[in-house]
Amino acid sequence: MVRRLSIGALLLVAALLPALPARAWDDSRYPDFKGQWTRADSAQFDPTKGAGLAQQVPYNEEYLARFKAIAANRGSGGLDANWTAGCLPAGMPRAMIVYETMEIIVTPETTYIYLSYMNEFRRIFTDGRAWPDYIEPSFAGYSIGKWEAGEDGKYAVLDVETRGLKGPRSFSGDGLPLHDDDETIVKERIFLDKASPDRLHDEIVTIDHALTRPWTVFRTYKREHNPFWSEFVCAENNNQLVINGENYYLNNDGYLLPTRKDQPPPDLKFFKQPPN
Repeated sequence: MVRRLSIGALLLVAALLPALPARAWDDSRYPDFKGQWTRADSAQFDPTKGAGLAQQVPYNEEYLARFKAIAANRGSGGLDANWTAGCLPAGMPRAMIVYETMEIIVTPETTYIYLSYMNEFRRIFTDGRAWPDYIEPSFAGYSIGKWEAGEDGKYAVLDVETRGLKGPRSFSGDGLPLHDDDETIVKERIFLDKASPDRLHDEIVTIDHALTRPWTVFRTYKREHNPFWSEFVCAENNNQLVINGENYYLNNDGYLLPTRKDQPPPDLKFFKQPPN
């Protein structure tokens, strides 16, 4: 005969069993990354320099020429290489411009970075794992990090490497391109300002085949003490349309408009054409 215990009996048995010790985690060893962070500098990828060519990206000849063509398109009113206009995520490393807000959640095995712009979510694994044989490409990429201790023995710097990225991506909103092969590697050192714990720094090094050398920029974020967590839905009220690589604009009356002079209309071959 199978005996069935009542729920009350099961609870009694569970209460009598010895409690298992909780896994110890010394929160005081980790830096205080809690709260809401917003960018403290410009929306250019290198906040110390101006837009476009003034960024002085160390491009090779091919990608310098490509950017000049993008800049010419922008000058005529186009939105070439501004992939976020069509609601694609910014991806790494552009995501760390932090256009909206950022939240960082630290656990022993993983540090999570949530970016409200395009709802990008980064997982930085700090559990000592090796790189997998295959990485499914994503805009945020696959990140492995390690904590570095300061002089007091507490963790002070999160050292991160990100691989496994996919495109299309650009460095910033002005269309500074990354290589089409998507073999970008991004290295970061994330740490609090020693003089001001409400300042967070990210030293970002981008290694990419469009560049003649690694490109290093230094970004800063500020902690918001009265945060407002807004919802960001790119498709909502977005009048920008990307059709076959061309950006168009949908006006409030529902008509499709060009974004630059002499822009060709989209191909309408699958639509019935009115008689001439």
